[in-house]
Amino acid sequence: MGAAIVNERRMHRHRQPGVTYSQATYRRDGGWRRTDLFTPEGLAYQRLASRYGVTGAGLWVLALIAWVVAAFTT
Repeated sequence: MGAAIVNERRMHRHRQPGVTYSQATYRRDGGWRRTDLFTPEGLAYQRLASRYGVTGAGLWVLALIAWVVAAFTT
């Protein structure tokens, strides 16, 4: 999850000129794949952040399931 956060911060370093953090973040679509908000390099960091974030969340869910199973089988 740390890698997702780092890549998300890097993504915001590559916003298009004049685009604020709030304009790029607090949107209904989350600024996903928006070339009017991010440069191509920023969009590459966005893909990495998404990949690491989804993978991390999936691993957290898997760990929670394993913990619950271990707690109730002992």
